[in-house]
Amino acid sequence: MRLNVFFGNEKAGSLESTENRGVIFLYDKNYLLNKNSLPLSASLPLQSEEFSQKECIPFFSGLLPEEDSRKKIADYLHISETSTLKLLEALGGECAGLISILKEEDSFSTETSYDLDQKNYELLDEKKLCEFIEKMNIRPLIKADDKLRLSLAGAQEKLALAKIKGEWYLPLNGAPSTHILKPTRNGSLSSLAQNEYICMKLAKSFGLPVPDVDLLNIAGKDVFVVERYDRIKEEESIQRLHQEDFCQALGIMNTSKYQNDGGPGIADIFKAILKVCTVPALESQKFLRYVIFNYLIGNCDSHGKNYSLLYKKNRVELSPLYDLVSTIIYSGLTEKLSMKIGKHYEIQKVTKEDFSLLAESLNIKYSVLSKIFDDFSKKYISAFEEVKDDEKVSRELLDSIFGLVESRFKEIL
Repeated sequence: MRLNVFFGNEKAGSLESTENRGVIFLYDKNYLLNKNSLPLSASLPLQSEEFSQKECIPFFSGLLPEEDSRKKIADYLHISETSTLKLLEALGGECAGLISILKEEDSFSTETSYDLDQKNYELLDEKKLCEFIEKMNIRPLIKADDKLRLSLAGAQEKLALAKIKGEWYLPLNGAPSTHILKPTRNGSLSSLAQNEYICMKLAKSFGLPVPDVDLLNIAGKDVFVVERYDRIKEEESIQRLHQEDFCQALGIMNTSKYQNDGGPGIADIFKAILKVCTVPALESQKFLRYVIFNYLIGNCDSHGKNYSLLYKKNRVELSPLYDLVSTIIYSGLTEKLSMKIGKHYEIQKVTKEDFSLLAESLNIKYSVLSKIFDDFSKKYISAFEEVKDDEKVSRELLDSIFGLVESRFKEIL
């Protein structure tokens, strides 16, 4: 099997399943000859030699859904969940960033900008939207006459839709979406959508860059809605931007996204930022603010796939924050951090000394971190007051997160 890999509207190379070398990726000769061509990933630099399966699969597998979502979609499509190429063949028309992965005979458009017309988008009425939300567990993949091909990385079930002039549309033919919809889960995690909405609103009030978010009720369920930061909606078109998470950028499989399983730690991401970003001093400081905010809200699931690089024109920078949840408020979830701080994975054991050790591992002064804590401590009360005014926010949940943040400051300051 061979698949064409497009970067925007340019054929960048091909993914091929070989008899004795496994899956390989090879850049296209014409793509390499173009002096303006960019690598697909920091882990896949431009070169004429092929990339082995070990080298290329972390990036391409990272474009696909994970864990239960991947299994559900694979079962729905009657494809093995271990077959990355077959899943990419089915879903790769609309991936994160500028990547499109198509069969050689496919005629889907690979433009970076899409006109907002009926050829690319189908209007969804309220009944159809409710149906999608209600049937996500039994029908995890939306298909519209086989024209929809989209891949959403991550473990949680999601819908990718386009919002145009206040109406929801289904993207067709590989056209880009503008928003991701995440229905809340059932059972003990029934407040998850509300939780993520609060944490994203708090991050914005703390002065951190986040996409616009909303909390809707669809089919009787809370649905968290986030605007895609790798898509730009203009008056008559939607344009893609390239992005990749740090597991992809570092060539690490998404199955090893947690540091304790071989995934990246804080120092690994920090060093990658210094190496790759256009203004490393600015972006590394931003990353430290992200790490400390996740610690304050008790987000133990902030792993290597929850931090990304955004390729914007001629700049490489950190993406806005996303997937922010105070996981520690749920008694059934682990209190073990995805990336350890100092000596500890257990968030309850982290002390000021651990942040001092973290600074040492990053080759920076502890004062760099303490200034961030000081800055956050001066604004957190007003930040919570600002979020409290939002009528969609659960006061009980907000108060729980407030108590958590307050206790974190007492531990560190």
